[in-house]
Amino acid sequence: MMPRSLAGLPGAALALFVALSSLPLPFHASLVCAPSGQKTVLRLQFATQPAVACDMQALERLSPREIVTTLPPALGMPGKSRWRGVSLRQLVALLGGNERHQIELTAMNDYSVRIPWSDLVEYDPILAYRRDQQPINIRDKGPLILIYPFDRHPRLQKQDYVNRTIWQVNALSVR
Repeated sequence: MMPRSLAGLPGAALALFVALSSLPLPFHASLVCAPSGQKTVLRLQFATQPAVACDMQALERLSPREIVTTLPPALGMPGKSRWRGVSLRQLVALLGGNERHQIELTAMNDYSVRIPWSDLVEYDPILAYRRDQQPINIRDKGPLILIYPFDRHPRLQKQDYVNRTIWQVNALSVR
């Protein structure tokens, strides 16, 4: 059975949708991060496909989300802040990822963490690129930081989630 959202499409549009959705991942990743000539801030890789470079403009074009939260003291960023970024779940889904895939984020210093799909569903963390309306520079653990909604979910105060709050993220791999 065809979803209602597709049922109303004219035949040609439906055929185009079906054709585009069956293309290999690099096509999808390049839609997420169309080349603009700007500096790469994030490499996106799905399975065994080649990595795609993503710049800040491309990330900012995706539906932004905000989380207002106080990070655990161990992260060294005191006070309540308004974090703005892209939902990690949305980004993984745009790449074709789902609950069957492993999600790994890597930082500039090669530190990496695996993020379970259950975190994306339950907490919907964001890859933040702004803190209190300001871009996050490298000195301040940017340009991308994975932020969980710590204030909304007290159970996130565990060390596992502190460890997953990776900063200076420069690669996302979905396998």
